Amino acid sequence: GATGSDLALLENTAREYGATTVFSATESAEALKYMSLAGWSAQQSASALGGVLNLAASGGMELGQASDMVTDYLSAFGMEAQDSAYFADMLAYAQANSNTTAAQLGEAYKNSAANLHAAGQDVETTTSLLEAMANQGRKGSEAGTSLAAVMRDITAKMDDGAIKIGDTSVAVQDASGNFRDLTDILTDVESATDGMGNAQRAAALS
Repeated sequence: GATGSDLALLENTAREYGATTVFSATESAEALKYMSLAGWSAQQSASALGGVLNLAASGGMELGQASDMVTDYLSAFGMEAQDSAYFADMLAYAQANSNTTAAQLGEAYKNSAANLHAAGQDVETTTSLLEAMANQGRKGSEAGTSLAAVMRDITAKMDDGAIKIGDTSVAVQDASGNFRDLTDILTDVESATDGMGNAQRAAALS
C-alpha cells in the first residue's frame, strides 16, 4: 500500500544507510523488504532500519534474521518500531557481557517473550535472566522454555498473590494486583532459602 512518497522515503533511507554503514544501499533495501513482509509500514520500516543493521553487524547475523528478530520481538514485548536501535544496543550489550549470542537470545525469546510479556515482564528483565541462564550453560530455545516454565509454575502455585517457600511467603503480585518484576521475586526466593541445607532447599523450591 505504499505511495510514491512512501517509496521515496524508503529509497532515501536505504541510500543514507548505504552511505553511512558497512551495508550497501542494496543491502539496506533488502532489510526494508523483510520488514515490509512482516507488515510494517514504510514509516515504521524507515525508523527501524538503523536498529536492524546494527543488530546484523554486531551479532554477525544475516539481514533477514536480524529483521525477523526486530519485527517479531519488538511486537512480542509491546515495543514500537522506533525502539529498534535500543533493542539492538541491548542485545549487543548482552552478547558482550554474558556467555550467549544475539542469535541464541532470539531463539530463547521465541519460547518465552510472549509469556513473559503477558506476565508483565519487560524485555530488560527477560534478557537479563536469559543472560544469567546462559552463564550456567542453558542457552537458546532451551533457556526460553525453562524461563517460561518458571513464570508458569510461579503463577500456578500462587495463592492470594504469593507463593510459599518453606515457611516464607514471597509476594508475586504488587498492591495493584500486577506481577512484580521476576528478578525481585527470585531475589526474595533466594533470601527465603538462605541457610537451608541442599535437600531442604530442593524441597522448598519444588
